[in-house]
Amino acid sequence: YSGIRIGPVVKKDVMKASIMLEHDSQYATILAFDVKIEKDAQELADSQGVKIFQADIIYHLFDKFTSYREELKQRKRDENKHIAVFPCKLKILPQYIFNSRDPIVIGVMVEAGIVKEGTPLCVPSKDVS
Repeated sequence: YSGIRIGPVVKKDVMKASIMLEHDSQYATILAFDVKIEKDAQELADSQGVKIFQADIIYHLFDKFTSYREELKQRKRDENKHIAVFPCKLKILPQYIFNSRDPIVIGVMVEAGIVKEGTPLCVPSKDVS
């Protein structure tokens, strides 16, 4: 649900935005460009968890909203990082193959991504050079 209205932010606007709390709370936001926010509307937004972004310059409003979205993404990443598997690309260093049988002990160079303990590995080709 989205809506556009001209004039100050009132309680009715907050009530409409609060509907999104049932679906996805990150979208329970109001972007107020160059308008006032009534005191009772701000209090209702604070109590219900609706975020109100206010700015007199449209670029500042955009920056506030995008930084809020990035903050939410980072928070979600941090919450799920213990179960997420992040991809990485490794290059096996042939001079550092210490044990080629189970358990395999080798030296690698990380070409992309991050290697963490417990990361599952696969070998797309047998070429180790």
